[in-house]
Amino acid sequence: MNMYVLQFYQFHPIIEEELFSVKEWFYEKCVENELKGLILIATEGINLSVSGSKLALIRFLNECYQAPYPLKKETRVRIMETEVEAYKKLVVKIKKQIIPFPVEVDLKLNQNRYIKPEDFHQLMLNDQALPVDTRNDYEWLVGAFRNAEKFPITKFRNLPEQISWFRDIYEKNHNHKKKKIVLYCTGGIRCEKVTPFLVLQGFDVYQLEGGILDYFQTIHHEQEHFWEGECFVFDERYTILPNFKKGNTKACIMCGQPIVKQKCVHCGNIQIA
Repeated sequence: MNMYVLQFYQFHPIIEEELFSVKEWFYEKCVENELKGLILIATEGINLSVSGSKLALIRFLNECYQAPYPLKKETRVRIMETEVEAYKKLVVKIKKQIIPFPVEVDLKLNQNRYIKPEDFHQLMLNDQALPVDTRNDYEWLVGAFRNAEKFPITKFRNLPEQISWFRDIYEKNHNHKKKKIVLYCTGGIRCEKVTPFLVLQGFDVYQLEGGILDYFQTIHHEQEHFWEGECFVFDERYTILPNFKKGNTKACIMCGQPIVKQKCVHCGNIQIA
């Protein structure tokens, strides 16, 4: 029987004194529904990815809308089928941030900055979009959107240090191509902080709503699409294809990072399957 993965994130304040009770609620509900996965909880909100049967995930999702910390109706929710086990255990953690970023940002600056996957696809068809990858290098080395610019970072928290790099990309595009700059990441959450950070610096940028994964769900793999390679994911699948099947990329036996063309992108170890 195929399993499914449920994912959502929600930026909505949680009182610090209530973090533990929120953590306990999610843990207990996951155990009741026999779900495994990773849930991060912080005063800024929640980031959730759990796997189980489709019936159990739908039951759990309905309970989330009635939770002490309720899921909002407008929050984007993603359910993906998986042919392999995505998680082997359940981890629910309280963190300082659900997505670590060293610069405080005003999330309200994301307003009117979202581009839906189908609209992004049309912009790409018309050569009117410049995709900019906000993920770590070991992720975009595995796969990226066609002709994307990629932040030269090994850790997401180092992204603000590359503002000069981005300014060069931005000015070249503005002066010559004048394409709409569309930031993207795996599921959208990283762009929720990168976008307002760049907007505050005076850049006119947008973000791909729901990230790569929502693009995969919207633009079916049988159609012409603009994704090249595989997509790195932070679970047991390691990488996935646009049809959500497990990818072929292997992890380095020395450091755990991806092997691309038989060579580790991080430590350079040569690994032949």
